[in-house]
Amino acid sequence: MPKLVNKTDENANMVRQLSGLGIPHNQICAILNISKPTLYKYYESELLDGKAKANAKVAQNLFNIACGEGKSAVTAGIFWLKTQCNWTEKTIVEVQDGTEQDDKFRQLITDIQTAKLAEKDSDNTIN
Repeated sequence: MPKLVNKTDENANMVRQLSGLGIPHNQICAILNISKPTLYKYYESELLDGKAKANAKVAQNLFNIACGEGKSAVTAGIFWLKTQCNWTEKTIVEVQDGTEQDDKFRQLITDIQTAKLAEKDSDNTIN
């Protein structure tokens, strides 16, 4: 025979509060000494209501911070825009044609080689 559940206002309020605080359902079940199916059967609306009200409260607080001033307002505003307005940060990498730098490098190598050869030739003429 299934266990009878005495759903009280006190238990309903506790489930609403615990759900809003993010307490996992298995822990709420342990507190009430009921199974998950029983929790969902008798307290589904309280689970949903508690979570929704907590999310709304946090969202309101974040919104208030984002509309304020200071560094935390900037951070909260960026977070809000990324999550609510699909803003993204993009890194743009510019690739330049390296031909000019390659030509300068080749010329430098040629100049060094020419200078070393000229130095070597001048050493040979002294002997």
